[in-house]
Amino acid sequence: MNKALVCGLICCTAVAGAWAVEVEPAPNLVAHAPVDAASHAVPEFPSAAERNDERLRLSSERQALEDRYKQDMQQCYQKFDVTSCRLKARERRIEAHASLRQEELRFNAQERQIHALEARRQLAERNSESEQKKAQADRAAAVAAAKDRADANAQKQLDHALQGTKRGEFELKQREAAQRREDAAKNRRERKGEPAAPLPVPTR
Repeated sequence: MNKALVCGLICCTAVAGAWAVEVEPAPNLVAHAPVDAASHAVPEFPSAAERNDERLRLSSERQALEDRYKQDMQQCYQKFDVTSCRLKARERRIEAHASLRQEELRFNAQERQIHALEARRQLAERNSESEQKKAQADRAAAVAAAKDRADANAQKQLDHALQGTKRGEFELKQREAAQRREDAAKNRRERKGEPAAPLPVPTR
């Protein structure tokens, strides 16, 4: 009876241990799950010199691929099984072409992206330059308008001052003429013995 109980406990312990071994790695998978932080990173493009070197490399590899294919085809004519050799040469060319084509496509996509960014940058610069020119023109027009208003105000003040001077000169001449007429009349009355007439009230 005791032996059966001990065996049962041992079996339960073994099953529990196996279950713990199976369940334990699950948290590690979650803890070590990779985080895609580069998906939101701003792409950094190679320099113009590096892109030119890459363009030359792809072109050189393309030419080398075609040269190897021509050499393989020429060597096939020296073998007994020409057809099989030619088929194998074509397969090697297709595989090499597919690999090289993937690199060319990535490079062309990068070039298109760079050109699009450059076009947007140039457009933004042109828009900024146009806005700056418009702002300068607006400022120049505002300064010219202010100068015109100042000149017009000064001219009005000058005209007003001149009008006041002319009016004063006219009144002075009128008073002098009236005084001369009064003096002449007084002289005539004195010669004739007539009383003097009252002076006229000067106009203002």
